[in-house]
Amino acid sequence: MSNLWGYLKTFLRDLVSFFIIYMPGSTGRRIRYFYYRRRFKKCGKNVLIDEGVVIENPEWMSIGNNTWIGSRCVLKAGPLDLGCRIVKRKEKRNFRWQEGELVLSDNVEIAPSCQIQAHGGIYIGSNCGISSGAKLYSVMNLPTNPYDRRDVIFFSHWNTKSAYMVSPIIFEENVGIGLNSVVLAGVHIGKNSFVAANSVVMGSFGENSFIKGNRAKRIKDRFKIKKEDE
Repeated sequence: MSNLWGYLKTFLRDLVSFFIIYMPGSTGRRIRYFYYRRRFKKCGKNVLIDEGVVIENPEWMSIGNNTWIGSRCVLKAGPLDLGCRIVKRKEKRNFRWQEGELVLSDNVEIAPSCQIQAHGGIYIGSNCGISSGAKLYSVMNLPTNPYDRRDVIFFSHWNTKSAYMVSPIIFEENVGIGLNSVVLAGVHIGKNSFVAANSVVMGSFGENSFIKGNRAKRIKDRFKIKKEDE
């Protein structure tokens, strides 16, 4: 009988979650705002969360004012317990938050079908835009043991002999990420920069960069810099 009651409670909880996540229209947006604003670590005003958005560990997320999260996005936060797996951590001194925090500043737009995995920490500055299908991974699998390449490791999470890179991602103010681009652990992009569609971004880039390719490179200045005599 106790097992039946446990299954029933789980079913009802899942039913409520389904209702919250998939209710369409303005009613659904209001429900999600009132539901998540008490669960986020911080939540600003005029936060729009469309239908089908999956949010894991909202207590590790800080959401600024005028933020839009488009339909079918997946947002994950909170540090992972990687146990005895091989882990390489790349610290960033200018990441002021804890490992696992997701911070969205004011006026951030995340278009539909994006994946933001912040287990290693992600900061997205004000006035940034993430285009549809883009993926941000602050924890990623490594193809080899970073400490011993002779070591044979496995890619499946179920096998404990696997290797991971853990490092925060930082976007400064007014960064745009193009359609279907992939941004990997440890990336830092300076303000007023843009990543072209279908790019794979690793490493760091200074401000006002136009970034493109696989592996992405700085192609040119995004904006023309005015000279003093102009």
